Amino acid sequence: MTGQIDQDVPLLGLGREQTQAWAQLMLVTANVLRQRRMELGQAAWSEQRAATRTAQQYANDLDPRVRAMAAADETAFREASANGAEGFEHSTSDDPQFGWTVHTTVGPMPENSPSGTRGAWGLWAHGTYREKSLSVFVVVPDRESALRLQDEVTRREQRTLKSLGKLGTYGFLRAEHARTEVREDERQLRERLAHALHTSWAHDPGLVAGVLRPGREENHSDYSSIDLLAHTLIRLEGRGYEIEDVLARLDTGAIRAWYDQQDQHRCDLARYTTSLVSRLSDRLHVVDADPVDPMVAREVDQALAQGLLEAGVEPDRVYRSRSFAQVQAQLADLRSDGHELTPLLAALPGEKINDAVDPAAYLRAVVEKRARSSRPTDATPEAGRAEARSETGVPRKGPDLGPAERMMRRYLAPETADSVIGCRAWPGLAKQLLMWKEQGTPVAEELAYLPEDRIRRAVTPAGYLKTLLRRGIEFRENEARTPRDVESRERDAEHTARVMTLTDVDEPDTPARVTEAVHDGVPPSPFKVRELDPTNAVERAALEMSRGAGTVEDDAYIEQILTAPDPGEVWTKFNRAAEARGRAADAEEQADGHARTPDDLDTQPREDLIGQAEAGVDRRRADRESMIADAEESGVATGAALRAEIAHRPPTTQPAGAGSSEARPVSPPAQQAPTRQATRAPRPRR
Repeated sequence: MTGQIDQDVPLLGLGREQTQAWAQLMLVTANVLRQRRMELGQAAWSEQRAATRTAQQYANDLDPRVRAMAAADETAFREASANGAEGFEHSTSDDPQFGWTVHTTVGPMPENSPSGTRGAWGLWAHGTYREKSLSVFVVVPDRESALRLQDEVTRREQRTLKSLGKLGTYGFLRAEHARTEVREDERQLRERLAHALHTSWAHDPGLVAGVLRPGREENHSDYSSIDLLAHTLIRLEGRGYEIEDVLARLDTGAIRAWYDQQDQHRCDLARYTTSLVSRLSDRLHVVDADPVDPMVAREVDQALAQGLLEAGVEPDRVYRSRSFAQVQAQLADLRSDGHELTPLLAALPGEKINDAVDPAAYLRAVVEKRARSSRPTDATPEAGRAEARSETGVPRKGPDLGPAERMMRRYLAPETADSVIGCRAWPGLAKQLLMWKEQGTPVAEELAYLPEDRIRRAVTPAGYLKTLLRRGIEFRENEARTPRDVESRERDAEHTARVMTLTDVDEPDTPARVTEAVHDGVPPSPFKVRELDPTNAVERAALEMSRGAGTVEDDAYIEQILTAPDPGEVWTKFNRAAEARGRAADAEEQADGHARTPDDLDTQPREDLIGQAEAGVDRRRADRESMIADAEESGVATGAALRAEIAHRPPTTQPAGAGSSEARPVSPPAQQAPTRQATRAPRPRR
């Protein structure tokens, strides 16, 4: 077959019009679903994805875009600048704006900076205004970011200098909070170790440098010894002992004497320091990742062996059961809380335990039932650990995550507990578990009915588990409210609505939903997110760092602004949308005023609907402004169809003389509408 085809060849599948209609339907559906997710306050439809996003946000907070320098870092940065270190640049504002003159210094963070921020850049901005002055020191990830901020505070508006200081402080607060929610990676741990060493051994900087000196292995640096020291200290921090306090208890004189006798270029000072920390941890009765006091562990083993022997239970069958680890964690948890183990393990049903498929699981159920009627004693549950703290002189200042770990191993299968405790988001879950336990929240009921398979397969098992527990506990709390409480709340809501109607008071703003960020205590953003200009380098950084601190609507707004090809244009569009919504609110207010016009018996018949006619005009104007705002914000191709659907509000009555070019024929009603008394609406002054 040759020659030109004069007509379209029919093809199987959807045609162009059907494809466009299908795509348009998918867009509208996606917009509706997204809006519904926003109303529910969910970061994602899947709880697993929402937990993963939250954990990733905390990981980002560990390295904020802008953060305030530590005091010791400021000193090192000043000295490097004064000594003419390579890479430093200086700039001064040409013309004072708002009365301020700003001098800036940009340069790489020195190698000897106490916080170990190698590869980062620093910005020192000093502003003067008559007798006033302001100095701001911040750390940023790279040179390009530092130069953008420098240009903003010197060549544009110097009033952003104060915002830069506020931004640095907020970045520091977010980083400190993130350390309680997720674990740091290797590089971040090294930086914190460097800062702790400079703080604790400030009198001997040479010793600090020796600990932080990496080994050499072929063509790359070997940080294994430094990482081992950092992880050993972090395990102690998980038991409540701060890194600085532990390092301060080491005998630096003895360490210096040993170091001077070695070949300082070949000896491994970091590994030697790790051995000293391990000896100290043994005296603290904290053995690596074991959260159980050794005295408690011995009591558990002895009481369990005695109880099985007296009941005639075969010990090997219990010890080899797959649930034996949960029994051990259960007994250790009960003993650590002050329960006596001997009554819990006395007169056990030996025959039933021996005949059970999983003897340890049966024993666990028996002990759990008895523990509900058991009462803790006044004896110190972990006397050995308390005695060790007083002996070593290392105080416990932070939370001990041991009880949270025991709780996981008590109620979850060993493989599930390992995946949760090994997750990067474990600190946040542990902190929440300790809070629930202190408040007396029934966490055990939720832990007993968890989808452990899904938890193990999750990207962030600890974050996902925290979400599941939080949803379940909130549901139980809502269900536990008495009908009288529900009736009281409904009665209060009705009374408030009636008072607002009678007094013509505007409805207050609806409070934002309690988000995951609020639950986890994320520091609130000190900025008004929707007023930040994305074309300003300081305010753009503030936008980036405000993620995860507000509602999901705020996060969606930030994401749309920052990912736009032209952020300034999108920001202007949102401003226009805000103005349109303001005009829509004014029109709705006028419409409500017209609709509530009191009756006037002196008016002529058929003038009773004048107020309602003007109210209809105002409502249509309000709908139009709302539609404009929606179109500005969404910018989707279905704007025209949505406009026709949103703006159309068929009138309930047809006032005399109200016809216009926009009026459409209306079919006669089935029955005559009741006639109200004549009313007259107040005319606006012109």
